[in-house]
Amino acid sequence: MAASPFSLEKKVAIVTGGGVGIGRSIAIEFAKAGADVVICSRKKENLEPVVAEIQKLGRRSFCEAVDVRQEDAVKALVERTAKEMGRLDIMVNNAGASFRAKVEDISANGWNTVIQINVNGVFFGCKWAGKQMMAQGGGGAIINVSSIAGVYGSTMMAHYGTAKAAVINFTRALGMAWGRQGIRVNCIAPGPVETEGYLGVLTKQDPAAAKKAYDAVASRTGMGRWGKVHEIAYPCIFLASEASAFMTGATIIVDGGPSAREGDEAS
Repeated sequence: MAASPFSLEKKVAIVTGGGVGIGRSIAIEFAKAGADVVICSRKKENLEPVVAEIQKLGRRSFCEAVDVRQEDAVKALVERTAKEMGRLDIMVNNAGASFRAKVEDISANGWNTVIQINVNGVFFGCKWAGKQMMAQGGGGAIINVSSIAGVYGSTMMAHYGTAKAAVINFTRALGMAWGRQGIRVNCIAPGPVETEGYLGVLTKQDPAAAKKAYDAVASRTGMGRWGKVHEIAYPCIFLASEASAFMTGATIIVDGGPSAREGDEAS
């Protein structure tokens, strides 16, 4: 029987920010699809249980504590992966961070930190994964995780939206630059997803205010709800697999759809 075009059998992947939330789900779902998966984040204690779960699925895995703002650390992770796993086929640049603040209240340090993690981290991941894929003779898939904040902007996270917009533009540029070498670079832009980080922002409020904010976000999606982490992981499998072989430089928005606005409905 022919392999499914969505299969990741015999593929080796790196997922940054793979210890929690969307990154953890991507790592686990990639393993279920057949890939060996390397994960990293700044906190190794978050990574080790995920490695154990991947290994229980019969896949190879290891983890490293990596700050994606440090180019040498990203380079070393790619090199270790190629040495121990034999190659690198898929790179998912998922690590990211932000905080809520009005533009006038964002310090230079806060701005730079968000840019460094969300833009520089993606640049370093793409650069060193791309170089490894080229050294292997070309071919491979890189997936950058952006956000709808990078598509539509965000009044309370303008620094984050700016960074994620840069990720979308950079993805487009690499799609053009590396397409002839068979290295496909695509992007996912999630909407509101129930992750520890996102929900943690809400729980800092009193329960009534948190529920009101949660419901308000849900009401702004066409499907009237928040997304689940696996609902981002599945499109990543598509972009990592042969199912998307003729796609590069693209951004897929996964946000539950636009909500109806007053006057939009047909009379």
